Amino acid sequence: MRNGVRHLVGAGAGLLATPLIAAGLGYGLNKPQPITDWIALAALFGAVIVVGVLAGSRLSPLASLLSGMAFMGLWATVQVRMGMGGDHRLWYAFVPAEYLQGYETLLHTWSPVVGCILLTASVFPSRWRAAVKAVSPPPEEEPAEAAAPEPPPLPKRIPSRY
Repeated sequence: MRNGVRHLVGAGAGLLATPLIAAGLGYGLNKPQPITDWIALAALFGAVIVVGVLAGSRLSPLASLLSGMAFMGLWATVQVRMGMGGDHRLWYAFVPAEYLQGYETLLHTWSPVVGCILLTASVFPSRWRAAVKAVSPPPEEEPAEAAAPEPPPLPKRIPSRY
C-alpha cells in the first residue's frame, strides 16, 4: 500500500474510532452494577481493543494522532473551563441522565489517559515511514553454454625407427 493511501485510511480510521472509543468507555464505565453487566463489560473491552489497535498496528499514525488529539482536547477544554471559574459540567445538557456518571468518568479520568496513550503511539518516527520493501537481488544472467575447453595440441609426429 502506498504511503499516501495508508495515511488516508489511517485518518478515516481515527475519525471513526474516536466516537466508538468514547461510547465504549462512556457506556462501559457507567454506574457500577452489583451484578456484572456483560454488555457494559463488552463495550469497555471493545473500546480498549480499539485503542490497542490504533496504538500498536501498522496502520498510519494519523489514526492514533487524531483520536489522541480529540481526547486530549476534550480534557483540556474541561480544565480550561474549570480554570476560568466555570463548572466542570461540560456539555452535560446533551447527555441523557442515565449516562451522566459514565460521561463524567470519561471526561475527568479516562480522556487524558486514552489521549496520552494514543498521542505517544503516534510520536515514533518509524510509524510515519512506509514499510520497507524487501530488495530482491538482481537476476543473474544465465551463463551461455559453457564452451568446451580446447583439447591440448597433438604431439608432433615422431618418425619411427622401425
